[in-house]
Amino acid sequence: MKKKYDLIIGIGGNINSKEGLHPIEVGKKAIKKLKSLSIHIQKVSSWYISDPIPKSNQPKFFNCIVIGNTFLNENKVLENLLLVEKLLGRIRINLNDSRSIDLDLIDYDGKIYKSNDLVLPHPRSHLRKFVMEPIAEVNPFWVHPIIGLNAKQLSNQLTKQIISIYKSNKKID
Repeated sequence: MKKKYDLIIGIGGNINSKEGLHPIEVGKKAIKKLKSLSIHIQKVSSWYISDPIPKSNQPKFFNCIVIGNTFLNENKVLENLLLVEKLLGRIRINLNDSRSIDLDLIDYDGKIYKSNDLVLPHPRSHLRKFVMEPIAEVNPFWVHPIIGLNAKQLSNQLTKQIISIYKSNKKID
């Protein structure tokens, strides 16, 4: 029997898509596409809103975390994340540009891995409250494989970053 690998995927965006979809709507479309690419979604965090990092005049970001599993290897998962970004209109020009969708492989079964294309765990995840806080929400037992602290402990260290759960009267589906 093939082994299933546990995944943590970060989803975010800070501008509407070319079709006018809000970043949360684009993120929800991404989750549906991931399901069709052999990534079984188990939990999705709340959506959080935060300032861009590094600080800039860009609009605020909307982010969530997805917990899932797959039979795919880590490189195939990355390939699928990049494919979904492309299908949803992501164009990469400059680092840290505004974007309607961003998919990051945060953790792949606790693996520590480095290649030209992929670093696991995500090399800056522990420095981002908008990653650690939603992980703590949906998987409080996850421990960073290098640092050895759980997501809540890491989030609590990021006192200068302000994030909040996104609440709106406008229905976004």
